Amino acid sequence: MGKNSVNPFSISTAAPLEKGVFADQAILKRRGFLFRVIVFENPFTGTLTYSGWWFRQTIEIDGQSCWFQISWLKIHSRFEFRLPETIKVDPKWGDPDDRNMVVEINFSRGLTIRRFRIWLAGRILYDEIN
Repeated sequence: MGKNSVNPFSISTAAPLEKGVFADQAILKRRGFLFRVIVFENPFTGTLTYSGWWFRQTIEIDGQSCWFQISWLKIHSRFEFRLPETIKVDPKWGDPDDRNMVVEINFSRGLTIRRFRIWLAGRILYDEIN
């Protein structure tokens, strides 16, 4: 290969991420500034609500508080919590004892959500790219 040859299998760093919601198990119901409502159909049934309003970040599932943090100085972009025992998870999803959920948020300027991802037991449930 010559000096100016380009690897045809390399990923372009100039290409933007494809926008959209990528989830077989969830539906985005509402979104706004520091706010998301996502309905899950599998591996559990429930509505997850994320809010970052009024210096308080919260995650609720079906109205039940699962995680919160006062965010006076910093909006947290990654956090973990345990899915409540009252929420039944399909045993085919994986280890039934691993109920750890992770939420990761990438922000662009002005705290606009650029990417919003949710994992359960180390497997991706929801991936939204704006």
